Amino acid sequence: MKNIAFVIHSLGSGGAERVVTTLANNLSHVYNVTIVTFVKSEPFYPLDDNVRVCYCLPNIEPSQNVFQSLKLNFKLYKHICQYAQEHSFDLLIGFMTQANILTVLSGRKVGIPTIISERNNPKLDITSRFWRAMKRMVYPRTNALVVQTVPIADYYKPYIQNNKIKVIQNPIARSYTDQVRSSENVARENVILHVGRLCNQKGQELAIKAFAALELNNWELLLLGEGPKRKEYEELITRLGLVGKVRLLGRIKNVSDYYLKSSIFVFPSRYEGFPNALTEAMYMGMPCIAADCPTGPSELIQNGQNGFLIPVDDTSVLREKMEQLVSDDQLRKELGENAHLSVKHLEENNISNLWKGLIADSLN
Repeated sequence: MKNIAFVIHSLGSGGAERVVTTLANNLSHVYNVTIVTFVKSEPFYPLDDNVRVCYCLPNIEPSQNVFQSLKLNFKLYKHICQYAQEHSFDLLIGFMTQANILTVLSGRKVGIPTIISERNNPKLDITSRFWRAMKRMVYPRTNALVVQTVPIADYYKPYIQNNKIKVIQNPIARSYTDQVRSSENVARENVILHVGRLCNQKGQELAIKAFAALELNNWELLLLGEGPKRKEYEELITRLGLVGKVRLLGRIKNVSDYYLKSSIFVFPSRYEGFPNALTEAMYMGMPCIAADCPTGPSELIQNGQNGFLIPVDDTSVLREKMEQLVSDDQLRKELGENAHLSVKHLEENNISNLWKGLIADSLN
């Protein structure tokens, strides 16, 4: 079997980490799979025993200046090259900007092909001038760049050979498929759910304010995830008198249980790449309200058919759609069923087969 390796910062609780874990587990049946992480970390998502994990450094402190940053990245580069030679990797697959650049440089150093994958909207993602310049110099040298949407593909076409750019959406892990099949009769509770990092991009304060305006006595809003906005949201919840009604549950491993028991999913992001949380909620049969942000939700939701799209940063329309779903059981059921059917093509095996084809082409 050929030896392939994913390169990523860590195996924490993020969306890219979820995709890498899902793909690594699936591909390990046809390749010898290694995951090279920058920093030592316990896998947040279940990882098959036959997937090997190597780390470059025990921990990484934030760089204080350009010199420290260059020194750190040179260390990471040397470790990746060393692993590639020690384990005779035939292909490197990078995930996210820094890992992508180091993957391409390492692949060229040791003479093996590379695939890189962008996970967010490059027009709106906050990237330093240095990394933007590096992307323009290094990305064209990869064998393939994977993105999740056509608009993101269009962004890269001016400086990357177009036949190298592949649109492959994120897979829904097989564990979700198994759970959906075994839990058809699970009763939904009066819960509005959001899953995502607590940060400005995800716009959770809009959901909190919209929920406050509804003045519901028998519903609660649950926010799953962790991030820099936690303290700000705790203060907002207290100020709006929502303590006990809006709960910040932090990082949760059994997110699928919450998808199954909750009745409505809200996703007021200001920008996305291709949102795992939204696809998972739809697959688990939830009626979803998502901001029509660049990019992702509009590729998944047909407004009024399998969910609702609302303007970005519009608390009043979010409140209106939440109220509509809270008061209409039948509408929730119809939108949830349509949502599930509309994302079945993203099941793990379907997406993994696209990756297998791309990997085979790159290896040849």
